[in-house]
Amino acid sequence: MALAGLGILFLALSYSTPVPPRWGPRGFPAIAALVSSTIGALIVSNRPRHPVGWISSWLGLLSGAQVLVEEYRVYALLTMGGSVPGGEISAWIANWIWVPAIAPGITFLFLLFPTGQLLSPAWRPVAWLAAISAAGLTLFAAFAPGPFEQFAYLNNPFGIEALGNLGISALSALLPLMAAVLASVASLILRIRRSAGEERLQLKWFVYAAVLVALALPGGASYQSFPAGPIFLISGVAATQLAVGVAILKYRLYDIDLLINRTLVYGSLTLVLAAVYFAGVALLQASFRTLTGQDSPLAVVLSTLAIAALFNPLRGRIQSAIDRRFYRRKYDASRILAAFSAHVRDEVEVSRLSASLMEAAVQAMQPTTLSLWLRDSGEPLVQVPISRSLHL
Repeated sequence: MALAGLGILFLALSYSTPVPPRWGPRGFPAIAALVSSTIGALIVSNRPRHPVGWISSWLGLLSGAQVLVEEYRVYALLTMGGSVPGGEISAWIANWIWVPAIAPGITFLFLLFPTGQLLSPAWRPVAWLAAISAAGLTLFAAFAPGPFEQFAYLNNPFGIEALGNLGISALSALLPLMAAVLASVASLILRIRRSAGEERLQLKWFVYAAVLVALALPGGASYQSFPAGPIFLISGVAATQLAVGVAILKYRLYDIDLLINRTLVYGSLTLVLAAVYFAGVALLQASFRTLTGQDSPLAVVLSTLAIAALFNPLRGRIQSAIDRRFYRRKYDASRILAAFSAHVRDEVEVSRLSASLMEAAVQAMQPTTLSLWLRDSGEPLVQVPISRSLHL
């Protein structure tokens, strides 16, 4: 946190300085530094032997260092024109520090979460591949000769010409790490398929956040056309760390199913309503343009009214479809209780109503023993109820 704070200070000192094009807004890795270091400290303080806590701490440390060196190089080389020392060294560190800052989070976190151990000894080669490929890519980024990616007027002061003669490109150095990432994801998927109970809930938290990161990747990769994309991406990474903390510290694990359900429902609802709105505006504007020769604000008004009318019916249909597909037990129970409610309105005989009630309870809840207690309305309230039991 201290390193990230110093980086933000140098960002403030050089905020008005034009900088070379870079991936994402300046200082945004500070989000990962703040969240990862906090989660790492919490896990390490409660479970010091768990490697996931140390991985989160490592990610927080290097993310903070990345903010510092990136902003100090701008301050030293551009704002101060090279009159303060350390600018070239900071540019060199910034050129490679992103590899060890990211690699453990996309390999070892998948391999070790949530137990802190590999799925089986058969996955040790993947762990070795992850470590060796990350180290190799770091060395390549640190010692490759030639100009820096963003500060092209600076040549790498520690570049090794022999490394350039080998013909190794950045892509070829990155491929082994990507192979390790894919194998680590396969390990996580296999762990999910084998998991049960509390471990499955822990994995649900992690996978939920990882899906958010995957959805944010296209926006993060298109920074020039979508400036907020990297912010969404780094926020997704921070959400992954939060999910890790929740799962490892076992705080309110039972809420994840509701969270996933609501995300699926309202995410789908938002996409559908947005599509309906923009399609409605486009079609109505085209119609008004054909009839009157100009655009009309009435198209926006009508599209907004259509969204308001569609919201609740569409939400109910999406909720029902998702429950039917992903939460079948909940869907069946709701359907059974709805049918029972409709039947109750027309039934007046107690014996038939009792049988219907017990049948609905059996179908919806599947109990091992069911008892129905009825009070005779002609007797005092203190009378012992009559028990009618059904044993399954």
